[in-house]
Amino acid sequence: MTLSDPGRIPAVAAFANEADRFLDLSNLVPHDQAAAGGLQPFSLTARRGEKLCLLAREGEAARAVLAMVAGVRRPAAGEVIVNGRRLQATPPGKRGFGYLPARITLPRFGRAGAHVATALTDQRLSRAARQAHVARMLALVGLTECGATRCYALTAGERFRAALARALIAAPKLLLIEEPDEGFAEPERQMLTTLLRGSPVASALTTLIAARTPATVFALADRALVLHEGTIAQSASPQSLYDAPASLAVAEALGEANVLSGVLVENDDDIARVRLDNGAIVSGSLAESIAIGQRSLLMVRPERIAVAAIAAEELGEGALSAVLCKMMPLGAQTRLFASLGGGVDIIVTRPASATLRGLQPGREIAIAWTAQQARIYAAASPADAA
Repeated sequence: MTLSDPGRIPAVAAFANEADRFLDLSNLVPHDQAAAGGLQPFSLTARRGEKLCLLAREGEAARAVLAMVAGVRRPAAGEVIVNGRRLQATPPGKRGFGYLPARITLPRFGRAGAHVATALTDQRLSRAARQAHVARMLALVGLTECGATRCYALTAGERFRAALARALIAAPKLLLIEEPDEGFAEPERQMLTTLLRGSPVASALTTLIAARTPATVFALADRALVLHEGTIAQSASPQSLYDAPASLAVAEALGEANVLSGVLVENDDDIARVRLDNGAIVSGSLAESIAIGQRSLLMVRPERIAVAAIAAEELGEGALSAVLCKMMPLGAQTRLFASLGGGVDIIVTRPASATLRGLQPGREIAIAWTAQQARIYAAASPADAA
């Protein structure tokens, strides 16, 4: 039996050059595990300059990790080691990190530029040098005209930019960002992506991000760790996680997925087949060891399904007949809702530029996918298989 490679990267990795090792978290345990999303003893290593995302749908576990690294939340056990230095006894303000919590608080009546400058208090700079440094940093985050603006007059996006400027101005060793995907408009997301990926100020900066959406992971991360039920479910590059998720939880965390239930009826090297609950036979690749006859779940991404207004026999071997129920144009893409019969429904997406000739609600259509584009998991419980 051949299982498809999920493309894992260990959360705790060995480095060919130990000089690349920058961040080590060893068995961190929060005092209140329930308040920390059930976080279990947590370990990871990150190389110098790596952009690392912790993806957790509920968010509490990922935020708890960042808070323990920042020192604002003291762990019950475990170690935080940065560049070979143990930081358990180091106060938060002395760790040399830039930290943007999920809830950003700025001095209401303070001015944005003055707030950014407070991060330079420990640096011996002339007034002119300090002002020039603040001006450069405000320009970097797109707040050139806001230095004298009172913080209460800033928009939510501008407050985030000001907090980011303050986090970066003192050239931190490590940047920690909690949930940049929550509550901000697209310009802030684009600015953050451009800054972390292309700016000399931050592109080489080791960054740890707590994220709740796959969009943030794809935009910002070199590597992502998916947290599920308090543990690391999988660690890999974002594209590897999307293409080869090791579990259904990882698959759904990285993006939309059709999940079809049935029974494994065949396993022929790289191709396995599942008889769906409506009797249709579909193909995929095994993500784990599954016995013939075992209840299974087949996952296929909506954009990886071929669709045509022809008979299934014309589309090719393995194609299924379906009835198109609804079409929903959504700007960049069109969503197609189809029924395979027997209570089995499926969603297909197509880019707006794709030809949808002949596709009309109520019409019989054909859909298909290759075995390499679908993954098969064991149904963990009767509820999963339902």
